[in-house]
Amino acid sequence: MKARRWLAFLGSLLLGLWGEEVEGAWAVTVRVQLADTTTPLVVGVSLPARLTNGRGEVLADLPPLRGFWARPSRRGVHLHEAVSPVLFIEPPEGGLVAVNGRWYSGKVLLMGYNRVQAINYVHLEDYVASVVEAEMGARFLPEALKAQAVAARTYVLYHRNSRRWFDVFSDTRSQVYRGLSQRSAAALEATRATRGVVLVYGGKFVNAMYSASAGSRTVGVDGIPYLQSLPDFSPYPKFGHGIGMSQWGAQELARRGWSYRQILAYYYPGVRLARLPD
Repeated sequence: MKARRWLAFLGSLLLGLWGEEVEGAWAVTVRVQLADTTTPLVVGVSLPARLTNGRGEVLADLPPLRGFWARPSRRGVHLHEAVSPVLFIEPPEGGLVAVNGRWYSGKVLLMGYNRVQAINYVHLEDYVASVVEAEMGARFLPEALKAQAVAARTYVLYHRNSRRWFDVFSDTRSQVYRGLSQRSAAALEATRATRGVVLVYGGKFVNAMYSASAGSRTVGVDGIPYLQSLPDFSPYPKFGHGIGMSQWGAQELARRGWSYRQILAYYYPGVRLARLPD
């Protein structure tokens, strides 16, 4: 699809995404790797945005709802009227950035020589809402979705600053994140209902791992007290690594009337719930 036609299509989708921002304080920013490729990316913005370099200098302005190629080169990333090894696409408040067919809130970093790495700087609660939808979705019961929201929030905070340029991948190497696309009301409500709630052990965020189904029993991890081998309640065979919370097990427990607190206490024994300050 041509870049201009691609952005026109995204513009039509924008009307359905507007106004779905998760309420709350924005004290924490998460850096999510969206792409790492030697081929061009198509990018765009919903509102006029600035292109800046690593020193904060404005190199160009990006007009809205047009498609632009972000091309790798020996001098860095070539985009619109700028070329630099570090480019930030910085929309104004309320603006969005599109990368290869999906809209993202926050700013996007494009970087590299002869390749393009795209990294989304996104507010924590927006990130969590997207993960809840991608990992579970509206077919899951509210208490299972709330458990997923707390696990996703805790997982990303545990891995924050674990890499130099980004915190987590946008796929199953970390947890699935798709920006603002297809966020259901159920995922948004689960995020709002648990805003800022995290799992801690010994005063630190836990590595809140989870998978689709552990089968009959979860997989324990030696040396990590809160990741034990436990009977799973999932009606399905093992799917995924089986460590930590079973998503379909959480769904079954929610069906039986368990609260998200009870679900998390079962799959992560010995942890406690805490709340991030606003």
